[in-house]
Amino acid sequence: MGDIIRNIMMGLGCLSLLWLGSCAIMGATTVAVVGKAADKAAKTYEKEELKWHNDRDNNADPYHEHSDYNADYYENYE
Repeated sequence: MGDIIRNIMMGLGCLSLLWLGSCAIMGATTVAVVGKAADKAAKTYEKEELKWHNDRDNNADPYHEHSDYNADYYENYE
C-alpha cells in the first residue's frame, strides 16, 4: 500500500514538473516573438521617420537667409 501512495506522489510530482516546463517554454517563446515584433516595428518607424525628414528637406525652400539658420538652430538645439 505504501508503494502505491509513493508512486502516485511521484507521478503528481512529475506532472507538476512537466507543467512548469511547458509554462517556461511558452514564456520563452512569447518573449522571443514579442522581441522580434518590436524590432520590426522599430525598423519600420526608423524608415518612416527618415522618409518624413527627406520629404521635409526636399520640399524646403532652396534659398535660406541667415535668420532662417538661426531660427532653426535655436528651435532645435536649445
